[in-house]
Amino acid sequence: MGDKIIFPHNYEGYLKKGLLAFEQGDLSIAEERIGKALHIKKTAEIVPLYIMLLQETNQPIKAVRFIEDYQSGIAEANSLGNLDFLYIKCLIQAENYEQAREQLESRKNQGDLTTDLAFTLQQLEAEVEKVELENLEKKLKQSTDILKAEKGIAEQSFQKQQQYTTQLKVLDDDYFLKIAERLLLNRGVHRLLKTEVLHQCLERKLNTVIKANVSGKEVRIDLSQLLPLKETELFKHGSAYIDEQIADQDPTLAQVIRNEFFMQLSLLYPFEEQEIGAVEDWMAILYLKYTGGDYVGFENAESIILKIEKIEKEIAELATFFD
Repeated sequence: MGDKIIFPHNYEGYLKKGLLAFEQGDLSIAEERIGKALHIKKTAEIVPLYIMLLQETNQPIKAVRFIEDYQSGIAEANSLGNLDFLYIKCLIQAENYEQAREQLESRKNQGDLTTDLAFTLQQLEAEVEKVELENLEKKLKQSTDILKAEKGIAEQSFQKQQQYTTQLKVLDDDYFLKIAERLLLNRGVHRLLKTEVLHQCLERKLNTVIKANVSGKEVRIDLSQLLPLKETELFKHGSAYIDEQIADQDPTLAQVIRNEFFMQLSLLYPFEEQEIGAVEDWMAILYLKYTGGDYVGFENAESIILKIEKIEKEIAELATFFD
C-alpha cells in the first residue's frame, strides 16, 4: 500500500456543505461547517451569516468572542456597520447588559448617524432597558422576600436557615452586609451558617469590621484580617498531619477524621486558633479517641478531650436540627 494522503483543509468544501445545511434548515450543522471554513479563512461576506447562526443555535457567548477576535477594538471603530449591531444583539442575548449599554453609548456618541442607524440603536437600547427593568423588579422582589423570611429565621430548621443564607448571594453588597450582621448577631442562627455568612463576606471582599454573637458573646470581627477556613494555617497543618500520620496506615479512618476536623473548625470559626492551640496535639488526641489508645505524654490531654467532646455534642445535636 502507498503512503496515506493527507488532504489540506478545504475552505470551499466546508463552506459549500455549510451553506447546503443552511438551505436545508439544519442550523447546527451549518454553524459547525461554516465555523470550520472561517477558521481557515475569514471573509467579510460570510462572517455575519456565521454570527447569526451562533445566535440562532443559542451560542451568544461564542458569538461575542468571535466578533471580538474578528474585529478587535470594536468599541473604537470609526464606522458603524452591521457587525456592530450584531455585536450588541449578541451581548444582549448573552445577558451582558452592562457591556451592551457601553457599546450603545459609544455608538450614539459617534454622531452623524443616518436615520435608519439611529432608529436601530434606539430599538436596541429599548430592548436593554426593558430587560434591565425586569431584572430590577425581580431583584426587588427577591430582596423583599428575603427580608420577610429573616423575621422568623431563628425558629427555622437548619435546612431552612441554610436555604436562606444561600439566597443572600443575590443581594447587593450594602444590603447583604446589613442582613449578614443581623444574622451573625442572631443567637438562633446556627454557628455553621454564621461561618457560611462570613465566607460570603470574604468572597465579596467586604473589608470591614462586623459584629457577631459567638457562643453567647458579642464580638467584633475584622474581615480584612480574616482568611477563608481552608486557607488558614490551622487547617493546613491539621490536613498535613492526617496525610503524614494517618492516611498511609488507615485511609478510611483518615477520611473520617478529616471530615470531623473540618466540621470542628467550621463550628469554631473564626476563633478556631484560640480554641485549638497546638494542632498536632489536637489531631493526635482525636486519633487516639478513634483507635482507643491512651493519652500518656499529653499535658493538655484532659482540656483537649473536653473541648472535643463539647464540639462532638454540637455535631450530634445538628442531626436533630435538620427536621
